Amino acid sequence: MKPGRFIRLLDTHGADPARWPEAERAAALALLERSAEMRAAHDAAAALDAALRDSLPEPDPAALARMRGRLARAMAREPLPRAEPALLRWLRPFAPFGAGALVTLMLCGVWLSRPGIPEPDEFLGAPRLMAMMEARP
Repeated sequence: MKPGRFIRLLDTHGADPARWPEAERAAALALLERSAEMRAAHDAAAALDAALRDSLPEPDPAALARMRGRLARAMAREPLPRAEPALLRWLRPFAPFGAGALVTLMLCGVWLSRPGIPEPDEFLGAPRLMAMMEARP
């Protein structure tokens, strides 16, 4: 482990090795044993942790009990989640909010842009009428 990473580890997780990531803990402890500079940084981080811990007031047990009770009552009043059919659960990722209106507009656009029924003179144009008249005996 490099010293810069060790300092970031102290800044992020504090001086207690139990809070360090397990993947880096062994390397950090080995660096701490080898380097006097890292021991000084660790001592400074431990002093900061102690100062922060001492500056926080102790929580009032009665206030915590009231808060837990209010939270439990609020959770009990919440309605249970609705069970939706499996098909809707499967389609939910493909249909974001407002997709129904978008699909409706697209279908209306396709319907309005399709060609109408051809006029009789387009359907039976002049060349076709001439061919039909010539074919009569």
